[in-house]
Amino acid sequence: MARVVKKPEERKEELLEIALKLFLQKGYENTSIKDIYTEANGSFGMFYHHFKSKEEIFALSMDKYVNIFIDRLVDALLDDAIPYEQRYNKAIIRLIEFLNGRDKVIGYERGDLDVSVFRLLSLKILGESVNIVQLFLEEGSKKGLLQVENVHQSAIIITYGIYGVIREEGLRMSNNKNALSVLSNLSTQIANLVNSDKALFEVRVDGEKMEGKENA
Repeated sequence: MARVVKKPEERKEELLEIALKLFLQKGYENTSIKDIYTEANGSFGMFYHHFKSKEEIFALSMDKYVNIFIDRLVDALLDDAIPYEQRYNKAIIRLIEFLNGRDKVIGYERGDLDVSVFRLLSLKILGESVNIVQLFLEEGSKKGLLQVENVHQSAIIITYGIYGVIREEGLRMSNNKNALSVLSNLSTQIANLVNSDKALFEVRVDGEKMEGKENA
């Protein structure tokens, strides 16, 4: 089969996307440079024309993954075309969709999750997310919907709190309904933290309010 000639920027992006997929599927140690360029129908030289090393393409692919998540979070929490009262709910649903998609790729249910990749992704995502949540809280405070003494600290508590619940309740969050049930239990705690109406942090799906119901 003749090799398809692509523009350099297109080929680099293709390699990056393939690397991201393989790192998530196989983990860092089990993914080789050859795996990446072979799937791209490329060559050793072609890979090194775009990237200096496996470490470099790994770092860039993780940044790409984080950017995808952050774009979705920004779209949910900071879009002023959406009523403020609906944004947290949208962000949680986006988060669940994102995590479910991630877990299907990296084998969470199969038990072959690459812990090092997951840890790096988590740290990057948490660090970026705190800034977005802080902007969300600052807007709510200006609108008089929240009363927060330390916005940055509250953003950290909310971001890491949600992450902690996801980690602890991971086995029960294998589907959207269970995940929504677990996360909805945070509504009262978050509302108390930022002195707001609990309704701002209630989680709904298809018009149904989830209030900590247990699902088998």
